[in-house]
Amino acid sequence: MAAVGCDASSQSITGSATCKLTNTAAYAALYEGPCTGTQSESGANTIFEVKMGSAESFLFAGRKGETNWMTGPDPVQFTDLPDGGIFRWSTFALVVAQ
Repeated sequence: MAAVGCDASSQSITGSATCKLTNTAAYAALYEGPCTGTQSESGANTIFEVKMGSAESFLFAGRKGETNWMTGPDPVQFTDLPDGGIFRWSTFALVVAQ
């Protein structure tokens, strides 16, 4: 089983992990369980795809080493962690961890 990891210098999320999606305005967990992540490059941008269960994937785009990302039209704050990362946008937070 591949591990998910985020690194400040390379920011990569790949393989199997555990995810928790929270509606921060309602203080409600919307999903907590296994997920997968993939990373691809598009020019100078990095695209992270996070898939949880049978739901549609979340796509996050940004530049390596930067904390400001996007998901669709929404700005995203990316926090790099030693064994994963946190994506925050609108009233949602997605934690991806090994």
